[in-house]
Amino acid sequence: MRPDVWRLLLGYAPPNSDRKEGVLRRKLLEYLGCVSQYYDIPDTERSDDEINILCQIAVDYCPRTVADVSFFLEPQVQKSLERILYTWAIRHPASGYVQGINDLATPFLVVFLSEYLEGGADNWSISDLSLENISNLEAVCYWCLSKLLDGMQDHYTFAPPGIQRLVFKLKELVRRIDSNTLSRDPFFV
Repeated sequence: MRPDVWRLLLGYAPPNSDRKEGVLRRKLLEYLGCVSQYYDIPDTERSDDEINILCQIAVDYCPRTVADVSFFLEPQVQKSLERILYTWAIRHPASGYVQGINDLATPFLVVFLSEYLEGGADNWSISDLSLENISNLEAVCYWCLSKLLDGMQDHYTFAPPGIQRLVFKLKELVRRIDSNTLSRDPFFV
């Protein structure tokens, strides 16, 4: 049930089950179109910034993400995550790819792979999946990552306004708690 619940809670799958199949099919096709347009092109057609994004993902993801589980060291798994992360970065140029987004994508991969593979990640092999299932898996991971990051993308832009807002809210909360505590303290007179 976990994959279905995650799809619903993140707003990727519609709560109306009658619409689910059509919406998920449309999202799959949109993701595949983006991969075709942005990822499946020769490096000669990429800008220097786009090449730098690919290099950063390769440096950040490949050696660091779940390095102790052999499944994540499989080249096809790394390629799938590279496609997901690169496509997300290109479609979100205000923040692009930043370190740590790979760690947000990985749990989606594990949760949604559980629909296709038995047991735990220690026993998985992506070669057990068809190309169609890999495409479906990537699309779900991409859209769920997008839904998750929609609410915090401004944490990763220049002079991160999202983080600044959170710091201000925390500062205000501490100020209110402090003033409330001090006004009830019998030694504060």
